Amino acid sequence: MTGYDEILSRMKEKYTEISGYQVPELSDIDIRMKVLAGELFNSEVNLEFIKRQMFPSTATSEYLDLHARDRGLSRKQAVKAKGEVRFYISAPIEENISIPKGTVVSTDEGNKQYRYLTEEAAILTSGNTLVSVSCVAEKGGSEYNVKAEKIYTMVTNVVGIEGVTNPEAFSGGADRESDEELRKRILNSYVTISNSTNKAYYKRLALSVEGVKSASVLPKVRGVGTVDVYICGDRMKATTELVKKVQAVMNEQRELNVDVKVYAAEIININLGVNIVLKQGYSADAVKENVRRSVEEYISMLDVGEDVYESHLGKAVLSAEGVYNYSWLSMYPSYINVDDNSIAVLGSIMIGVVS
Repeated sequence: MTGYDEILSRMKEKYTEISGYQVPELSDIDIRMKVLAGELFNSEVNLEFIKRQMFPSTATSEYLDLHARDRGLSRKQAVKAKGEVRFYISAPIEENISIPKGTVVSTDEGNKQYRYLTEEAAILTSGNTLVSVSCVAEKGGSEYNVKAEKIYTMVTNVVGIEGVTNPEAFSGGADRESDEELRKRILNSYVTISNSTNKAYYKRLALSVEGVKSASVLPKVRGVGTVDVYICGDRMKATTELVKKVQAVMNEQRELNVDVKVYAAEIININLGVNIVLKQGYSADAVKENVRRSVEEYISMLDVGEDVYESHLGKAVLSAEGVYNYSWLSMYPSYINVDDNSIAVLGSIMIGVVS
């Protein structure tokens, strides 16, 4: 794209070529040229923006949503995590304690709080010391999939209740579909056409359900006329609720006389160790975080049944800002085989810094 200074310089050179005179600084013609050059530059910027939004491979934001709509797709929205919390007292009392629907509880770690609301009214009856209540995250997102015993703060005061906890981890939360994730679905819809009789059709149905991050379709595993669909959530195993939701979609839209079964894909944790050499002027902590994010982004874009390649992992490490070179702490095979009913997720990553 031509810059403002280049446009202005060309205009002045052309003026001098035609008139034989230099353009005096801050003269009337100089001011006019600067104003015109600014408008031409703005027009060129707008044209470049329009060119990027014309194609799904480069479009962003709401313009990418329009490309998705042309393919019969839509961006998946964030899904709220769900789980169970337990309200308790230290010793039984003779009266019932009512816990209203919508009671707010939260985590309390550092500067970030994750709040959750009870989905139903509950009663801690006399003679008991605890009651369990279903609970849902205040907002959607995978960050609300907190581990067990991380919720222990009563935001809403309930008279008589002494404390709260979550005996098991919350699950099912998923982030809003990113541009890159939506772009991948759009481009795949051009590569493999869905015609209601092939694998692409069932994969497209599965991926249309909010909360489904990836899916794999295996026809005829249980015989002719059968289709097995394996799904996963956002960097976690699909919940029973999500499997049921996808199964309902399949039951409604499957082909006639086709038996479709939906399963949660098994999780394969990829644990890595890498030493990195820093570029000059970069701090170790910042580059380590860049590497972690880059590797996590690569692995998070893998589909169910997609193998993990050492060369792709290396490319992710080397593309992280601030990395000059790297070497693995352990020897890895050229690729990690992932079965069609499994998906790779990032388990742990140890990052060392060497000079």
